[in-house]
Amino acid sequence: MATANNNIYRQVYNAYEDINLLTGTDRITCVFWRRGILSAAFNAENELLSIHYAGYGTDRPVWELDFFEPLFAQEPMLVKHEKITKVFFCSSHQLVIPEELYELADAEVWFRNMHFTEQNDVIRHYNLKEQNAYYLYSVPMNIKALVKIYCPQVPILPLQAYQFAGNYTRGVKLNCFIAPDLASATLYHYGALLWHRVFNYGAAEDIAYEIRVVCEEHKINADKVSVSCTALTASEYDVINQLSQYFAGITTAGGHIINSMWSPALSLIKELESCE
Repeated sequence: MATANNNIYRQVYNAYEDINLLTGTDRITCVFWRRGILSAAFNAENELLSIHYAGYGTDRPVWELDFFEPLFAQEPMLVKHEKITKVFFCSSHQLVIPEELYELADAEVWFRNMHFTEQNDVIRHYNLKEQNAYYLYSVPMNIKALVKIYCPQVPILPLQAYQFAGNYTRGVKLNCFIAPDLASATLYHYGALLWHRVFNYGAAEDIAYEIRVVCEEHKINADKVSVSCTALTASEYDVINQLSQYFAGITTAGGHIINSMWSPALSLIKELESCE
């Protein structure tokens, strides 16, 4: 179900047809991205109950505090902030640094030289243990402070963490996360991490172009790449469907057929649950 009200766009997925579904909520996982929040509720048996998304359009600034803050008093899941156990950030600014080159202070200098960031943006560091590397990403200070007010004990993690956690040892594998006008893609060649990038897009062909360019740079036949997709909402289903014109056999991150509009978003939630 999708609705638009007061310039806020909402989507809801319910695992069951039960108007009191959220009464059984035991814990909640949240994903913050630059123009919205996705919340997923689970019961005590770790069964997904519901997904709620609230977002706004490109006519307003990114990370607008006047949008995010009221949601903690209005949205059915976010008012249960004591049940929030994980928070993920989808940042458009990121940097992967091999462990042997990593020094905390130098890493932040590199990051700010590569990306335009506000002076008070927080640069966070996440250890990619399986890749022997560190992942740096930026979070606006006011949004970080908001999370700490309502979820003071909750770990903050990069959404892209799940893209580095798999064991892609067979063939060439591309894991792509798609949000409205933003994509994050990670390419593996027989287990070796070749490429990771977060970028803006206007249409599916823009994503296909980015993938084919990097494949050409590494002398990889793009038609042989195994592509899996996750998404922030059900709305990105159309983008993934169009992307299938360029790459055959696109699956969810778990390797399953995409058989509904919510399949990519459900796959994302499942992948995030394994991140720590």
